[in-house]
Amino acid sequence: MDNSGYVGESGVTSFSLPSPDDHSGNVPPSSAHEDLEDVKVKIDSSRSSSLSASTLDSDGPYAGMPKEVLLQYSRQAKFVWARNILTALVLLTILTLIALVIAVVVISPPCLEFWQTSPIYQIYPKSYLDADGNDGYGDLKGIIEKLDYLNDDLGVKVLWLNPVYASPQVDNGYDISDFRDIYPEFGTMEDMDNLIIEMHNRGMKLLMDFVPNHSSDKHKWFLASSNTSHPDHEIYRDYYVWVDGDKDVLPNNWVSEFNNASGWTWNDDRKQFYFHGFFPEQPDLNLRNPDVRNEIKDILRFWLEKGVDGFRCDAVAFMFEAEHLRDNPVPDPSQNVTKDNIYPDYTQNYQGVHDIIAEWRALLDEYSTEPGVYRFMEIEVYADIQTTMRYYGTQFVREGDFPMNFELIKADPATDWTAAKMKGNILSWMENMPEGKWANWVMSNHDNSRLPSRVGNNLARCAALMIMTLPGTPGLYYGDEIGMEDNDIPDMKDFRDPERTPMQWSNTKNAGFCGNCTPWLPVNENYKTGITVEDQLGTKNSMLEMYKQLISLRTDIVYQRGYLCVLEVIENTLIFVRDLPGLGPKMVLINFDSGAGTTSFNLKSTYADLSAEGKVEFSTDIGNPDEMDFSNVVLKAGTGVIVRFSTNKPFHSSDSCFINLKVCYNRGLGIVQTC
Repeated sequence: MDNSGYVGESGVTSFSLPSPDDHSGNVPPSSAHEDLEDVKVKIDSSRSSSLSASTLDSDGPYAGMPKEVLLQYSRQAKFVWARNILTALVLLTILTLIALVIAVVVISPPCLEFWQTSPIYQIYPKSYLDADGNDGYGDLKGIIEKLDYLNDDLGVKVLWLNPVYASPQVDNGYDISDFRDIYPEFGTMEDMDNLIIEMHNRGMKLLMDFVPNHSSDKHKWFLASSNTSHPDHEIYRDYYVWVDGDKDVLPNNWVSEFNNASGWTWNDDRKQFYFHGFFPEQPDLNLRNPDVRNEIKDILRFWLEKGVDGFRCDAVAFMFEAEHLRDNPVPDPSQNVTKDNIYPDYTQNYQGVHDIIAEWRALLDEYSTEPGVYRFMEIEVYADIQTTMRYYGTQFVREGDFPMNFELIKADPATDWTAAKMKGNILSWMENMPEGKWANWVMSNHDNSRLPSRVGNNLARCAALMIMTLPGTPGLYYGDEIGMEDNDIPDMKDFRDPERTPMQWSNTKNAGFCGNCTPWLPVNENYKTGITVEDQLGTKNSMLEMYKQLISLRTDIVYQRGYLCVLEVIENTLIFVRDLPGLGPKMVLINFDSGAGTTSFNLKSTYADLSAEGKVEFSTDIGNPDEMDFSNVVLKAGTGVIVRFSTNKPFHSSDSCFINLKVCYNRGLGIVQTC
């Protein structure tokens, strides 16, 4: 039987169908009848009668099986089963993929925030780069000009700016006369907006110095508060800490942090004293006044709306004083009352401080609700370790993301820069830090002598290795990356000037900080001997190339998320391991000897499960070997190495190990997961 089809001129598809009694074809009569008995096909009889045999036999386009025939076959059991099986397989595959995605999400730890993955690089704006006017002051345009260096060359993603607000500059910007304006020598608010835009375009984040404890005595609040005839006096009269008293009799023994002078200054107009924890030109705000607290939060909102990514909160320990005005206890009454001979029980870390910081944290959280957006807050506080830890907050109320860790800054160069003391510093922070919190390490800043000037160039390199490989966020001060040193300045106006000198960019005039100008502080003459960015960039084993390599190494998840296991101090060598289950452990060895020569010891005798040797992945000095024989460790004085090794016994099972969140590396899925 010929079951060919064609399309005629009328567009009607015709078929030649066998009759039930036609047994001439290949289809058995009974089967043909059963298959087709329910099929109804429309035949154009007028057209079919005129078709010739040649037309029926000619080759033409195949129009396909009509719907009725298709349905007839598709309803057969074998096709129904095939469709059902395929559908089930597709649904099962989809459900499996969904379940796998859910499982990965469930077992994956939260992503690290920007302040956890990059070092925080501190810029003292006055000293970074004078790009606008050659007036001898660094400015915002100078920072913008160097963003590619910071981001692309050095590899830092987070910048912290010391104050750029309008200020009389009595305390180099920490005496603020307008919290919503820019110091003219630094530029304009438009320059500030451009800096934020340029940083965000590069995926960088900006932290601002936030100064809530005091203002300048030139601030409009204080001008009104201190002047009884000022039209706004009644509005601002209680914005500062005023107390009654006799002009010739100080209210108590509270002292300023500067010059060991009294913290009280008499105001002839009000006939009252006002308190200042720092210079008299920096009167303390009265943060017990709800209006002042709201003003401070409005300032935060102003900068958050501009796109600032977080704040470093300055001098928060000084924000409240006792209302009873009792004398602070004096340890040695036979000596003069100074800041070093007084217990600041009533002037520092007083009750109320943590409540207001929690308010700020809640405010920043309001600006952290968008995906991928987080507003960071770090707290500056110099205190004992227990008091400092309180600024992390509690399990019920969050405060800072971390208080700044100044233990390395406070370490005495003459006695504390040993392997044993460094081990003690590390353990002190890690053991006291609340569970699940994030550590940080700071070794220099604008208030303290530069590290190479304190401990020498070699130990400064070792310190860089240490803070870059410890868990937590390292802090860098501009110029650390090239080994800048203090500059001896005759007749200096501020005792902190030596560590604030201009950044050394090149060996041209004024170290490239500015052109035909007189820098606001003298440039250190050692810029002529290679301590510049230009001289060190691309120079093997230079301080800058070392920092670049360490910052790059720190992106390894072993350093960002792995266990810290503090092992031993052997021959003044500090030894610790960073270990992430599923990946190979890495050992850091730092020889804190400040002299010459080498140190050697047998580490395998202490840790028998170590492999015979390890591969040196990084060294602060090219004189150290490329392979580490653990039976005979040889390390140059004042140098450190990172060694990749294997072991039969995981180190992270030890009691001396710490981790922010227990994670491991899943080799099968190629992801980090909670364990």
